[in-house]
Amino acid sequence: MERSPGWLRWGGGALLAAVGAALGVGAAVESVWPLYVAAAAFLLAAGWWCFLARITVAVDQQYVTLRGPLWKRSIQRRNVQDIAVARDNGLNTGLVNWPVTRHGRGSLTRLNMGGAGAVTFSDAGGHRYQVVLADLPAAEQLALAIGN
Repeated sequence: MERSPGWLRWGGGALLAAVGAALGVGAAVESVWPLYVAAAAFLLAAGWWCFLARITVAVDQQYVTLRGPLWKRSIQRRNVQDIAVARDNGLNTGLVNWPVTRHGRGSLTRLNMGGAGAVTFSDAGGHRYQVVLADLPAAEQLALAIGN
């Protein structure tokens, strides 16, 4: 399980909560009910980001199961190939910085909550998956678990 680093989790949560609070004040002053809904959505998003947002990788005898917000994939371990570990800067490319992103016309699915080490592997169909972890030793440990 990986969560975003503390500064990113609490900073992002504070930003979402501040926007929600500003919308809530605007809703109360103007009595516009859609602003109440937007304020509640931002406040819920802040709580989700601070306390619940995470990516997980579960490895058992038959499957490697990858989970992220609103996304899940199970790959049979016998179909996993080309496992590699590398340093990573923990940043996603593009404008959308969601924990699960697709890159290169969908040929790479990247699970990233920020970190310094990444494990990349392919399935039998040639689709690549990359999981970014807190540090390089954690990435090496995950690669060993997937490969054994």
